[in-house]
Amino acid sequence: MRRILLKHGVTLAYHDEGQGKPVLLLHGFTGTARSHMGLLIDDLRLDRRIIAPDLRGYGASRPPERDFPPDFYQRDATDMAHLIEQLEVGPVSVIGFSDGAESAILLAARYPDRVAKLVAFGVSGVISAPMAAAAQRWLPVSAWGPERAEWRAEIIADQGEERIEPLVAGWAAAAQAIRTAGGNICYQEAAQVRCPTLLINGDGELYNLPEDFARLAARIPKARAELIAQSSHVIQFDQPARLRSMIRAFLTE
Repeated sequence: MRRILLKHGVTLAYHDEGQGKPVLLLHGFTGTARSHMGLLIDDLRLDRRIIAPDLRGYGASRPPERDFPPDFYQRDATDMAHLIEQLEVGPVSVIGFSDGAESAILLAARYPDRVAKLVAFGVSGVISAPMAAAAQRWLPVSAWGPERAEWRAEIIADQGEERIEPLVAGWAAAAQAIRTAGGNICYQEAAQVRCPTLLINGDGELYNLPEDFARLAARIPKARAELIAQSSHVIQFDQPARLRSMIRAFLTE
């Protein structure tokens, strides 16, 4: 991975692979570029230039360790705007998953000159009441049983065992704070997105509610929304071929 010092003093590690039109990939909560977006990196680098950072405080982009102030989505969007500027690759197509999808929408809304196309999957634009409540049920991490063994193993592999508690508790606190303030992540700003946009969710999503997903799509002027059947939140693992096909078709339109 390469490393870059952004102009506001944050160091990011990022993959820079392939050649062609640039595509920026943003991973989600507790992940890294490779663990969440590896299948897309491997596919799209065949004919595009792929830029895929570990977001601030995750994976190889440490120190500092990841924290979760209530504006962490906006902070990640700003980091990505600076990364695009310093690499001199804009405008780029942006693909975001989960938390990375929310920040990708904020990036397109706040820095429209840096984003040519936008794909966001596992997204709703808000912290729903069920989502905030579910995050509180993650606590305490010390009580996790076999039902969360797979997630625990993933966090340990990507971030280290000592990071499980601060990551999970930090995100849960931020989600509650955002929900208390009205729930907005990027929904309000989404009307400022001007580029062609593809929103994708699985039909088995639990906490990105269908009504919030549809409302977000209606908020973005050039958006279309697609549901992938037989998929949960992690579409890239549940329906990888279908997701890759949809993204490739959209990028080449």
